[in-house]
Amino acid sequence: MVVPVGGEHHRPASQRLAAFGGKLRMRLAAGAVLLAVAAAAATVAALGDDASSGATSQQPLTIGALFSLTGGGNVYGTQQVKAAELAVSQINQQGGVNGVPLKLIVRDDHSDPAVGKAAMRKLIQGSGVVAVLGPSLSLVAVAADPVADSLKTPVLAVSNTADGIVGKCAYPCTYVWRDSLGESLAVPANITAYVQEAHPSRVAIVFVGGDVLGIDEAKIAAGSFKQNRVKISGQIAVPSTGSVVAGVKRALKTKPDVIFIGATFGQVAADVMKEARAEGFTGAFLGGNTMNSSSTTQLAGTAGTGARSASAWYAGNDFPANTDFKTAYNQVYGEAPDQFAAQSYIGVQILASAFGKNKNIAAKPVATQRQLLQGLLPRVALTTPLGPFRFTADHDVNQIIWILAMDGKGGHSLTGFCNPLC
Repeated sequence: MVVPVGGEHHRPASQRLAAFGGKLRMRLAAGAVLLAVAAAAATVAALGDDASSGATSQQPLTIGALFSLTGGGNVYGTQQVKAAELAVSQINQQGGVNGVPLKLIVRDDHSDPAVGKAAMRKLIQGSGVVAVLGPSLSLVAVAADPVADSLKTPVLAVSNTADGIVGKCAYPCTYVWRDSLGESLAVPANITAYVQEAHPSRVAIVFVGGDVLGIDEAKIAAGSFKQNRVKISGQIAVPSTGSVVAGVKRALKTKPDVIFIGATFGQVAADVMKEARAEGFTGAFLGGNTMNSSSTTQLAGTAGTGARSASAWYAGNDFPANTDFKTAYNQVYGEAPDQFAAQSYIGVQILASAFGKNKNIAAKPVATQRQLLQGLLPRVALTTPLGPFRFTADHDVNQIIWILAMDGKGGHSLTGFCNPLC
């Protein structure tokens, strides 16, 4: 069940969220592991260098990170690197994992599947990493993850939301795990919440042609709108580069009450919203994971006001782990984190928690470390900036779903949430 903020009893958002958070904290206090700390992290090492500034001299546990630092995905990757480095620095300041420091090696996949595939192999075979965070984009992940699986190396997807990343995949994905909320859960939650509130009759689905995530979101959205008995007036593809004007005009000719946008890149989503508003559209926008990015909200500006998405993270949740994370991130980088930073941050926490369950793992050969880690990940249960977290049986995320709306000022407001039991 999606719980609207304010709800049937019209309680203020802050009261409902505080009450919900208090119950979760009491329920999880006895067994949860909290790795985040409020202390400011030390200056983070240069990109791609050893970020393990711990007091111990033991051989570190090495984590790889494959993120989009250039190309269309750089709006996500740069935040992800900062957050991962922050988490490593914090953990090492506290003495590492069972006295062993973490080391982070970062590589840029240029938002390109071919580059990502080669970089994944080099990280695993050339750098001796125990596990890999990333890639930033689902379209890169479907090329790079099979490489990791063939080399029996765990991959933790910290921002891949397309179907087929974990569980039932088009390729072997035994070693792939995910802490990012999949679109198969997020998109229907978002649509159902909006339909129950606004009762739209017609929707136009605009998606980016050739975009793995955009196509996936459009497909899931179509199924969800049909289930909610909303007529699909049109499904229109727009290009990933160049003008979206023609596609938006075609969508508007179908006279929709709401437009759903499926896209990997925030610039395209923002362009669709801006053009629709310029053409006089006054209805609502719904979308997937791209809508959760602070960069997308900034690009959309006032045209995106009210645009809704379902998110793995809400900046305003007052769980101590989230408050500590935001404080530390701001102290180190002088800016607020976004969802993509939060997921990357807890990606490091998840790996560290798993490492910590075997006191002798650092003394083993790298290949053995990978096998041990694969067996330890199902045992992870954390209270994180995202809320309570653990993996499902098929390596997917099990956590709160936050329903957000763009505020037109580069941020989001909370409209509702779905607790982990729904």
